[in-house]
Amino acid sequence: MSRRFNFVATGVGSLPFTDPGEACKLIFQHLPEVPHWPQLPRLSPREGMIDQFLEGMPGVVEAGGKAYLRALEPYEEWEQFYEDYEGRNLDAFAISAECAQGLHAFLEEIGWREPPPFVKGQVTGPITLGLTLKEQGGTAAFFNQDLRDMVVKLVAMKARWQEETLKRLLPQAETIIFLDEPMLSSYGSAFMNVSREEVISALREATALLEGFKGVHICGNTDWPMIMEADLDIIDFDASYYLSSFLLYAEPLRGFLEGGGAVGWGIVPTDEEALKNVEPPELAKKLTAGMDQLVKEGIGQELLSERSLIAPSCGAGSLSEAGARMVYQMTAEVAALLRRDFAS
Repeated sequence: MSRRFNFVATGVGSLPFTDPGEACKLIFQHLPEVPHWPQLPRLSPREGMIDQFLEGMPGVVEAGGKAYLRALEPYEEWEQFYEDYEGRNLDAFAISAECAQGLHAFLEEIGWREPPPFVKGQVTGPITLGLTLKEQGGTAAFFNQDLRDMVVKLVAMKARWQEETLKRLLPQAETIIFLDEPMLSSYGSAFMNVSREEVISALREATALLEGFKGVHICGNTDWPMIMEADLDIIDFDASYYLSSFLLYAEPLRGFLEGGGAVGWGIVPTDEEALKNVEPPELAKKLTAGMDQLVKEGIGQELLSERSLIAPSCGAGSLSEAGARMVYQMTAEVAALLRRDFAS
């Protein structure tokens, strides 16, 4: 696989549109080298980041507008789930148009376009899914060992199904699948009683079936050396607000990059007010200053350039449509500026 990203631009996932065609049009216009399929939470509750990936999970029940899990029953559903997992029956873990209209519109359109060098998918990661999805008694699924195992395997198969589907349509493109893990922004706090070993193990198993690039998106600060130990190819983070915190880990970052890793710099803010007060040259300058600091710490500029992607700080689903358009345009412009100045 080519590790030369050289500041290609991509997105996180969610957009505020209710027309899948409009969402895809925006993506192909501004992110032609690494297009991603759009998640459209305003289009349907089924497109939310939890419900969107629950198809194929045994024991799911709806109550009070939320999804819950019944532990270990009915037994036949669990047995079938593990048979499908062990047999790598990807069809059992497909993401339907009912849950992802944006994905299916994207798949229809990308087939007749000029093949991009990369194509990206995403799935809610096992820590976020496992801590958000609860048993009916209120305990997070992640703290039930049986349910956690199921959640991790579900995510692994959803990720692999996406990769296989995208590769079948675009055999020349290199696939990128991100785990979206906003909960990891709370790692180490009193609100998240999850160990370092549990995080690393869950991330590794959830991406173990992937053959292309595997990454994680975290829209906040976390224990970055821990994430760098999880056998991922790309770490994507909110560089708009947390760049200085990330730069503190220059030494483990150098090892991560030299070992083949890459960084998605989410330098474009996904906040309506913040967007009014920044311009692409300013954002490019901010990131350049951060990279200069890393170069002083011993990381080669050429290595940084090759292993860098540019992205929004988070999903744009909470913005207005105009705000989302601005985010994607700015992302493309920042990427172009950096590529012009630094990419080899």
